[in-house]
Amino acid sequence: MTNPRRQRHGAPPRVAVLSLHTSPQDQPGTGDSGGMNVYVREVAERLAARGVEMDVFTRCAGRGVPTVDELGRGNRLIQVQAGPCAQVEKEHLERLLPAFLGGVLDRQRGDGATYDLVHSHYWLSGWVADGVKEIWGVPHVASFHTLGRVKNRSLARDEEPEPPVRLEGEQRVVAGADRILAPTPAEAAHLVGLYGADPERIRVVPGGVDHAVFLPRPREEARRRLHLTGVRLALFVGRLQPHKGPDIAIRALGEAVARDPARTADLVLAVVGGPSGRPTAGDEVSRLMDLAAALGVGDRVVFFPPQPQHRLADFYAAADAVLVPSRSESFGLVALEAQACGTPVIAADTGGLRYVVQDGVTGLLVPGHEPRDYADRLLRLLSDRVGVRRMSDAAVVHALRYSWDATAADVLDVYRELIGPRAHPVVRSPDAASLM
Repeated sequence: MTNPRRQRHGAPPRVAVLSLHTSPQDQPGTGDSGGMNVYVREVAERLAARGVEMDVFTRCAGRGVPTVDELGRGNRLIQVQAGPCAQVEKEHLERLLPAFLGGVLDRQRGDGATYDLVHSHYWLSGWVADGVKEIWGVPHVASFHTLGRVKNRSLARDEEPEPPVRLEGEQRVVAGADRILAPTPAEAAHLVGLYGADPERIRVVPGGVDHAVFLPRPREEARRRLHLTGVRLALFVGRLQPHKGPDIAIRALGEAVARDPARTADLVLAVVGGPSGRPTAGDEVSRLMDLAAALGVGDRVVFFPPQPQHRLADFYAAADAVLVPSRSESFGLVALEAQACGTPVIAADTGGLRYVVQDGVTGLLVPGHEPRDYADRLLRLLSDRVGVRRMSDAAVVHALRYSWDATAADVLDVYRELIGPRAHPVVRSPDAASLM
């Protein structure tokens, strides 16, 4: 089927973005929200400012009825009815995929809109995009953000493996997509090695960071704003699930305190994030609190709910070190944001973290997930003020290599490959751009 809009020369390109399981407006760090939410929002805003019309479709999950929100000129967030307008566990969303596809098609017909390209985020949206591609006759760009087979190779103890339906769904999306965006060469290699992806269809497009929000600021001032004066601060940011390793961060604190009570006398660990979306997810918070108490550091671990971006920047700036002990990371947005604020990162030597963190220069990479190894690095940073200052300066410079403007430009280049010259940017006027 030919998309009639593609025959209208001179019209700005129009893209349907599918983000089924989580909305770009959701707070990262809660439920199933994370770096993907930030990515979708930031890139859509910047592409719209360049003249690309962006309609982001997500599942209605909380307001009772589907809504259409104007996020700025050329940028809409469209909620689609698929199941109840309420939270549904990600594990159960697969049965709602046909309804979501039907909802997207109904909205398109009702608006009279036609699209030049569909860009899916995560495998669930990719399944829907396969249908959209066939019905609308448009190319499909897929972004996975995490890969089930990669995750299954690095599970935490007692962590449930990703189910076959996800692995099969990812395989289908890999086979059908016209382009696949990978944030790092590591994920590109996984797509080829684990899924048999055609290397000619893969483009490496790193994520970014908002340097107007995440930037160096005086540490003591940040601590005062957070009411954390008089302490040295280690920080964990992320969803409270075993795969992200908050328990490793707590155990590392316990190891460091036991090993060097004098050097850690004023050391506190702040844990910023919420549980994932399962009904028993609240148990994870209780489990982590019990773990801290059992290790004798219950009074040194402070839990905070997920934070808005400007407030999160204060946490990064207030910290002496940010711990990122994830079992796997496609990219590692937390590590990048922390470095942009001038805070060294102690991260797992895995996946995208190997590219985001320069070992010994902007932070320290840890092979494996033994808490004692994280404690070693934490004590090293606490005792080397000169080295930390050097690392902090290097981290800021390194983070400047990544920006959402650069990410959006790279994504636009991929769109151009598929839909031709009309994907060239038409920059909005300053007044219009300021609305984004």
